[in-house]
Amino acid sequence: MIPEFTSLSEKVSRLATLTQALRQENADLRQHLSSLSNDKEMLSKRMAEAQQRIAALLEKLPEALLEPESEMAEEKAV
Repeated sequence: MIPEFTSLSEKVSRLATLTQALRQENADLRQHLSSLSNDKEMLSKRMAEAQQRIAALLEKLPEALLEPESEMAEEKAV
């Protein structure tokens, strides 16, 4: 009977160790996810700012420069 208790005790100990390791891994993954979410938010803001700057620059360009090349080629051919 004692060997059975010893075996059960070892299994419980391994389970406790595994549980603790999984909890630590879970905490690490949550922290990593939070960091990645912050990075994503920052990059999204930077992209929006870049889009606004590009839109502002496009508004400043003369209309002729914004026409597609195919239309410009047709105009030159005429």
